Amino acid sequence: MSTSRIAGAVGILAVALVLLAACGPKTPLPDTHKAFAGRWVAADGTWVHIFLDGSGSVKTANTEVNGGQATIEGATLTIGLFGIEKKFTITQPPTEIEGRWILVLDNIEYVRESP
Repeated sequence: MSTSRIAGAVGILAVALVLLAACGPKTPLPDTHKAFAGRWVAADGTWVHIFLDGSGSVKTANTEVNGGQATIEGATLTIGLFGIEKKFTITQPPTEIEGRWILVLDNIEYVRESP
């Protein structure tokens, strides 16, 4: 086998390993963060979807991540996959106001569409 074929095979193997690691099991949301689960939509159409299994998706004007890991540490929500991530400051955690669930991220109000 030539050196270039070996290098190509090693490169393909490395990419496959990264893909498998990214598609692996997520860390489920702890009980203290389960209120964050659901699809949250802002007035401008941007949205954040956090799943109980710890995965998440986000679409903003300049970022889109689908099926990434959602982590909540302190006052920061991060959704990321393959080095692409979106970090939010949790201005207000999920709160029920007049029958609607509200989450404020980076001072933008999101309303939960579905649990």
